[in-house]
Amino acid sequence: APGDPRTGILGGMACLVTGGGGGITSEATPLFDDGNWYGEGEYGFYDMVISKKEITLTSINYNGKVLKEATVKPTN
Repeated sequence: APGDPRTGILGGMACLVTGGGGGITSEATPLFDDGNWYGEGEYGFYDMVISKKEITLTSINYNGKVLKEATVKPTN
C-alpha cells in the first residue's frame, strides 16, 4: 500500500499468509470492533476471488464483518 514502509520488501511479490492454528495459543484477543485488525483478523477467514485480470482478497472476521480488502494485479 502506498506509504506503507513494508512496500517493496518482497521485491514486488504479493504474499498472503493464513491458517496455521491458533485457538488457546493465539497471539491476540479478538476484542469486539476495537479498531485493531491484528486481533480481529485472527479469528475469521479470507475470501479469494480470482479472475484473468486480478486477485481480490477479503479478510472477514468471526462476526462476518469485512475487515480489509486487497487487490493484486499482474505487473508488466
